[in-house]
Amino acid sequence: MAAVLDWLIKFTSPITKPKVLRTAPRGQERDGLFTIAEIAEHNQPSDAWIIIDDGVYDVSAWGEKHPGGDVVYSYAGTDATDAFHALHKGRPAQLMMRGLRVGTVSDSTGAAELTPIVRDFRKLRVELETEGLMDASGLFYARKMLELVLMLGAGMFLLVAYGRGSVLARCLSIVCMSNFFHQCGWTTHDFLHNQVFAKRSHNTLVGGVVMNLFMGGSVHWWKTKHNQHHATPNRITEGEHAPVDPDIDTIPLIAWSQHLLNNVEGPQRMLISIQHILLWPLMGLAYLQWQQQSIVHLLAFPTVPRAQRRAELAAMTLHHLLLCGAIFSTLPFLQGAAYWLVIHAVSGFMTSFVFVQSHNGMEVYSDAKDFASAQLVSTRNIDPSPLVDWWCGGLNYQIEHHLFPMMPRHSFKAVRSKIMRLCKDHSLPYETIPLRESTAKVYNCLAELAAQCKATSPKLA
Repeated sequence: MAAVLDWLIKFTSPITKPKVLRTAPRGQERDGLFTIAEIAEHNQPSDAWIIIDDGVYDVSAWGEKHPGGDVVYSYAGTDATDAFHALHKGRPAQLMMRGLRVGTVSDSTGAAELTPIVRDFRKLRVELETEGLMDASGLFYARKMLELVLMLGAGMFLLVAYGRGSVLARCLSIVCMSNFFHQCGWTTHDFLHNQVFAKRSHNTLVGGVVMNLFMGGSVHWWKTKHNQHHATPNRITEGEHAPVDPDIDTIPLIAWSQHLLNNVEGPQRMLISIQHILLWPLMGLAYLQWQQQSIVHLLAFPTVPRAQRRAELAAMTLHHLLLCGAIFSTLPFLQGAAYWLVIHAVSGFMTSFVFVQSHNGMEVYSDAKDFASAQLVSTRNIDPSPLVDWWCGGLNYQIEHHLFPMMPRHSFKAVRSKIMRLCKDHSLPYETIPLRESTAKVYNCLAELAAQCKATSPKLA
């Protein structure tokens, strides 16, 4: 399997293998000694330095070429050690960073200087790596890919063979296709988080096939948005309280905290005043919105590599041609349009329903936090069961996933107790509740903010 992927990657290397960017002459790397205060001054995208372990790296120009998007600027002037190790695997990432190194931290940064939670979190990461819990099971992911093929095959067979004359066949096909798109989201998520293969290029290739061809979405758009979310979950800026996490950048439709609500003015407050009702139908449009955002991102985002833009747009176009061809060659136009709309609405609702459980109604913060604490205060789990685990794609273990994004989902259950103990030792929250209760908390959070919006808006009261 690996040999086949290596062969395919030869033809997609401009997409999957970013070039190393050098910002310092070869002989001058590692020469500088910088204090924490000096590094903190380089805190803007145009002048961005970060700390990884004891090294200092100038990433000012790297954000535009970084495979995961410009998320690197989120840590400008600060220590990015835990975020880097959480989102990067193995030696290739370290080699890529070598050309960006400008020096070493001169301050004492030994274990004695680390906060207890940071020290114990790093110990836990090493422990999990040693136990092999970061290693994926090929059999597990082969089964996941087989599930996708079977759902797609069953959905298309029911549509093409019986869909024209049987309402029942069309309904069963809708069930299969909606769950196919829904599960594709979790599968491509795992590959694009580099959970499955040791080589990033292998993960990008398979994840790209699922994202581009099966789902009609963009890998570059997803990585840019999703990696930022992982680095800064539920975070807003100090002072202006503007969203840093793109997943809570939902004004003027939804305000997820009092600070975000305070940014809403004028007619926009009318929508916020009914957000607890508006959210649920909006989730039915989520899938179509993601596809639309993918196209706009590829066409308008300046840092998308040309080869990747062309390849992704071609694969996404093929997705739409194949899907619409199968639907409209079988069904009359109005029935076909209804079928197309329903499968996208149902799959979008299911996927976004899982999303809103994970962070919404949790703490939205602007103060500086270490990586582990930021994930824990802003994230909740849904109590596990075989059905919930499958339907949520393992993301009901959202805390485990956010602390260790490259951990394969089949390891989450094994590390749950270790993370609960870490939280208990450091008096940090570990929220895990049933799905019903989580949904109620999300609704109540939105309803309370909607009521506040009405109370502070005379025209709405």
